[in-house]
Amino acid sequence: MQLGSTLKIMGKDIPRSFEKIRSGEQIQIPTYTNVAAAVAAGVTAAKFPRRIIHLSVGGTGSVPCLAISDGTNWKQVAIGSNAI
Repeated sequence: MQLGSTLKIMGKDIPRSFEKIRSGEQIQIPTYTNVAAAVAAGVTAAKFPRRIIHLSVGGTGSVPCLAISDGTNWKQVAIGSNAI
C-alpha cells in the first residue's frame, strides 16, 4: 500500500527512494569536471551536506575522484586500483 512518498511493507513505511535500490537499479552519482564546475552549477558543500559527487578531473593530479560534502567543504576520495 502506498502512502504519499512512502511504501508500506510488512507494516513499516519505507521511503520511495529505497524502492530503486531494492529493485536492483544502479545509483547514478552526478558528475562534474571539478569542484568549481559543481559550484557553478549550484552544487555547493554547504547546500548539500553528505552529498557524494564524481569529479572527472577533480582529484590531485587531475585524475577522477569522488567528493563528499562535510557541510563546509568537499572532501576528496581517491579512486584507486581496480577491485578484484
